[in-house]
Order: sequence, then C-alpha cells, then structure tokens
Amino acid sequence: MVGSQNSGWEGSAHDTKIFMEALRKLALHFAHPPQGKYYLVDSGYPTFMGFLGLYKKTRYHIPQFRIGPRIRGRVEVFNYYHSSLRSTIEHAFDLCKARWKILGNMSPFALKTQNQIIVACMTIHNFIQRNDKSDGEFDSLDEDNEYIDTDEDESEVGPSTTT
Repeated sequence: MVGSQNSGWEGSAHDTKIFMEALRKLALHFAHPPQGKYYLVDSGYPTFMGFLGLYKKTRYHIPQFRIGPRIRGRVEVFNYYHSSLRSTIEHAFDLCKARWKILGNMSPFALKTQNQIIVACMTIHNFIQRNDKSDGEFDSLDEDNEYIDTDEDESEVGPSTTT
C-alpha cells in the first residue's frame, strides 16, 4: 500500500530538499506518520520523530551482509531489517512502474500532468490492493523477473546474531 507520495518537483531536485520542504510547508499537506508509527528513510535523510533512519558507520546494504561476516549486535540486526524493508518498498514501486509503463517515461508531459499521473496510478494501485487481494496481474509481475531489476536476493542471508 502506498501511504504517501508528494509529486510536483522536477527530477533534478535533491530528495532531501523536497522532503524538508514538504515537512516545512503545511500547505503541502504532507502525510506525517501516525503516532507511534514511522516512515523509513535512507542515509540521505535526517532521522527524527516519526522518521526512522539507519545506523551510520556500520553495514547496511543486503550485499554487504551476504559477502561479509555474520551479523553481529543489535545495530547490524537493525540495519539488516531496515535495508530489507526498504528493498521491499522499492520493489513495490518497481512493480508499479512495470504495470503502468507511463511512470517510466513522463518527460513529454507538463509537470502538473506528471503529478496527476503519479497520483492516479498510486490511487488505482491502492484501490486494487484494498479490494482485490488476488491481484493476478500484479502477482505475475512480481514473479516475472524480466520486468524487475533486482540484484539483491535476501534468501541467501539469514539474520543470525551474536551479542
């Protein structure tokens, strides 16, 4: 389920700049996480109440866990699961782009139209996910690696811990 998206910036704007402006400008109606819930953010974003980032200066990306020593300590366990969740979220967006090819090539459209296309696609996605638990088309895209660029396979890495 896509919970929040804020479109309307050109592709050259840095994500952190867009994020911080969305938080500052109340008129944008940025959807803050509910009390006690968090949005995952990557290392390029600040971590503060409601926005959960990774621990810096320690392993983070799934391939680092695959080729390195076993996971050790709470910080690495946290980073492993944070990375795994972010991969799942990115995978969902890849599936949306595979389903709606227009999301991959919107440059001929005006910025306002691009914004409306993104909102429409995410709204349709959420509607289908809420109302059709057996979304065969989406499931088939998920199973068809031809559509999705995945270079991270978590199945080879188990989060074994030693403290």
